[in-house]
Amino acid sequence: MHRAPPMPDRLRDAIAREFAGDPPRWTGQSSSRAAFLRSLPIWLFAIPWTAFSLFWEVIALGGLFGFGGTRGGAGSWMAGLFVLFGLPFVVVGIGMMGAPFWMARRTRRSAWVVTARRVASVMLTRQGVTVRTILARNLLAIERTENADGSGSLKLQFGEARDSDGDKVERSETIEGVQDVRRVEQLIRAVMAAPPD
Repeated sequence: MHRAPPMPDRLRDAIAREFAGDPPRWTGQSSSRAAFLRSLPIWLFAIPWTAFSLFWEVIALGGLFGFGGTRGGAGSWMAGLFVLFGLPFVVVGIGMMGAPFWMARRTRRSAWVVTARRVASVMLTRQGVTVRTILARNLLAIERTENADGSGSLKLQFGEARDSDGDKVERSETIEGVQDVRRVEQLIRAVMAAPPD
């Protein structure tokens, strides 16, 4: 089983402050390795995307600076437009190439907390801390996906909403890379079953 790195002190302190009056029954982090692997397909798609975008830019710059033997006039003007057109594709490609690393970093800077009244995610940001809370009374269903080593993910459904077309969509959050996923599910189910205050 892959062991998670220790939780950053700043994140641990933020959790202690946020839940001082509602002590955590469980605190854990999703696996940054799982987050990295989950976003790996984006990285694989980004390789040809970025390669083609860079190739486009090289050809366009060649036309702009006269590497093809023509410089100035309408050809140079069109080449400049091609260079500008290709830049957003290069930026998107670089963003996709970095996605697995950014996802892993974000996962290391966040944690999930289960208390007697709520399930919450706590994430460190440059400005401070972001806390998203699902109250126990709003939890409708839990879907557990368990691996052979006992780790897995929990999908928490807490309502429905309508998308821009008016269709119903499920409102849910997923806790991924949980080491002892069955035990955490039992804790959350106990919170769901507890009578309201």
